[in-house]
Formats: sequence, C-alpha cells, structure tokens
Amino acid sequence: MIAALWSRLRLAYGLLAAQLVFRRLGRRAAQPVARLGSDYGGWPCHVELLPASAAAFCVGAGEDVSFDVLLNSRYGARVWCIDPTPRAVEHVRSLLEGRAIQEYELRGFDPTRFRLLSYALWSADGSLRLYEPSDRRHVSHSAVNLQKTSAYIVVEARRLESLLAEAGLTHLDLLKLDVEGAEYTVIEDLCRSRVRPTQLLIEFEEVNRPGSLAAPSRIAAAVHQLQRAGYALTHHDRSNFLFLRSATG
Repeated sequence: MIAALWSRLRLAYGLLAAQLVFRRLGRRAAQPVARLGSDYGGWPCHVELLPASAAAFCVGAGEDVSFDVLLNSRYGARVWCIDPTPRAVEHVRSLLEGRAIQEYELRGFDPTRFRLLSYALWSADGSLRLYEPSDRRHVSHSAVNLQKTSAYIVVEARRLESLLAEAGLTHLDLLKLDVEGAEYTVIEDLCRSRVRPTQLLIEFEEVNRPGSLAAPSRIAAAVHQLQRAGYALTHHDRSNFLFLRSATG
C-alpha cells in the first residue's frame, strides 16, 4: 500500500512538473495537433506539416507501434522503427511478415517503406548495456538503468548522425524519442550535431518517474537546450512533449 501511494505521489508530482514547464516555456503553434495511435502508444504531432513521403525515425518500439504504423499507412511516411530489445524486434518483424497479433490500421500500409533498425540510440557508436525492467512482463530496457536492476543485455548503439547515414538520409521530418530516461543524453548529442528534424516528439520519463525533486529543473534545462537549437515547445500530453523547428532555427 505504501509503495502504491508513493508511486501515485511521484506521478502527480511529475505531471505537475510537465504542466509548469509547458506554461513557462511552451507556446501553442498555429498548426493543429493530432494524436495518432492507441491509448498506450499514441503520440501528438503536427500532421499538416508532414510532407509527402516524409522521413520519420521512431525510436523505441516496445510492443505498440500504432503511431509508427499510422504515419506510414495514413500519411505515406517512410518510417524507420528503431529498437534493439528482443521482444520489440520480434514484434516489428511479426508486423512486417504479416504475423502481428495486435490490431493495427493497415489500410494503405506499405511495408517496403517501414524498416527496422535494431540499434539503441545513444551519444556514441558502439556496444551499450540496456538494463532490464524489474517486472519481466514489461518490454522496455533502459541505458540509464531507470529501475535500478542488475540484469542487462548488450546491444549495438548508434548516434543519430550515424543512423541517418545508414538510412541514406540527410534530413528527418520527424523524430520520436521514447528511450526510457536516455532522452537527456540523446538531446545533448542532437544539439551538438547538425541534425535538425522538423518535428521532435520526446517522452520525458521523469514525468512518470521523477528521479528527485529536481526533475522539473532537469526537464526545463532540456527544453531550454532545444530552444537554443532552434525549437519551440508547442504541445505536451502528459509525459510526451512536441517540439517544432522554427523557420530560422
């Protein structure tokens, strides 16, 4: 009972932090926001800003790629689904091979424009430990060991610039980051690079599990970093934040 109460209090604090950060640093864009995907796996984005044949990196698949699928089936996007964890890899492969158990909106889905890259996104190329969740029923692993477990797997990691080179791209129209606490590291590397996706969709895991009372300051610092790199915070939905690159950014 005490653990459940503590978990609820942490979540309430994190959600309040997200609201305060957006009120202080966010501004609504003129373009409408649509939420694509399931209740669990859905994300907000500016769909009207997606060009024909948009290039999208969706980092963090788990076992729900409903957002990624809709980008492809409804908006014709070329999607690279990026996740190295075994269950996520199997889930995406089952979709591409027509074995998916989960129901997705597949009318218009083009599997030739939906690819799997089984890497972790990180700030350096090479091997990386991903720590397992405390509940083995869960799929997400964490490079920053969010749940303080001892078991881990070793995967290949790539920087964003390296992934773009492997995909043969010079620009991304959309980048979705669901990286289980590694978002601060990835944001720092992105801002140091020359890569500037038009839309950034970022889950700040500290909204769900604040690491300390300083969580709002850490989230705000990351938002400031992105603003200096030319992005505006235009929307948030609980822990999911939406950024849009400015015309001058």
